[in-house]
Amino acid sequence: MIKVVAPAQHHPENRTLEEFHRYWGETHGPLFANTASLRRYVQHLTLPEAYGGEPAPTFDGVSMFWYEELETEFAPAPDAETAELVRAVLGTRPEIIAPVAGGAASDDRKASLVRAVLKDDMQLFDRSLTWPMHHKRAFLAAEEIVIVDGETAPSMVKAIFIVSKLSGLTLSEFFERWEHVLGPLAARAPGLRRYVQNHGIAAAYGGSGNTHNGWSELWFDDLGSLRAALASPEWEAVRAEGAMLFAPSSGGRRARAHPEGSRLELQRLGSRRDDARGDRCAAGRAGLRDARRRPAGAGKAQACGGARGARGLDARPPGHAR
Repeated sequence: MIKVVAPAQHHPENRTLEEFHRYWGETHGPLFANTASLRRYVQHLTLPEAYGGEPAPTFDGVSMFWYEELETEFAPAPDAETAELVRAVLGTRPEIIAPVAGGAASDDRKASLVRAVLKDDMQLFDRSLTWPMHHKRAFLAAEEIVIVDGETAPSMVKAIFIVSKLSGLTLSEFFERWEHVLGPLAARAPGLRRYVQNHGIAAAYGGSGNTHNGWSELWFDDLGSLRAALASPEWEAVRAEGAMLFAPSSGGRRARAHPEGSRLELQRLGSRRDDARGDRCAAGRAGLRDARRRPAGAGKAQACGGARGARGLDARPPGHAR
């Protein structure tokens, strides 16, 4: 299973942060969830109380997507308009290949959905092409490696560190030491409940728009527990090891306690949006949505395990915009 991360800033003029989070979860997310190849989709909403503190958030939210194989939803582009939208959203220049006249209706629906998603993206996120650009987005396809396989709960807080390797390191050297040396050090952090590394896949670097080399996800009971862990002696060892692996922050709102690269996202599990076509369940005090698209012929997906107050949500037919 391929996992993709896509953090972003909200559009600076169109909405407040609260309005942005609501629209993202209730309108934009369900629209993108109609993507046929999408297997799972999670939105992480930055904690309002995290702004102004340490570690400081770098993005206003993070999307994560799961696919069976490396996704090429936005390449090639069917027309010049879509190509320009892709350039603004992903920073790539896709080849323009016009659809074949009389082609399958499903191809037309896919092109229409892609265009609708990109247009909605442009008015929701900061996609301006003015420089500097590096702090506005990140994009990476990766494979997940679980370091600490602990239980999670909707009330927990999750930190996401998006990382880039130091120049001079090969990807093989970088990933091996990150997993086998830094991983065990970070696993000793007090209060850590679960820890996952995501290593960029080699096939994703061929013009796909990858901006970083990986990301880590760390779960804690609350924001205070996270901050205490990052101030602990155990984390000093992580920071020292990270200095030999990760490129320093090059801009944006940098967290001084940040040991793993240049981007940080903080979110409460109970306030994330997890939405994709297929079976759905809703749980958690802040409206957790969890949905996994079933492969053809598979049995009914299980509801969210251990979720309080779970309820079923409707499954829309393929191609139905929500």
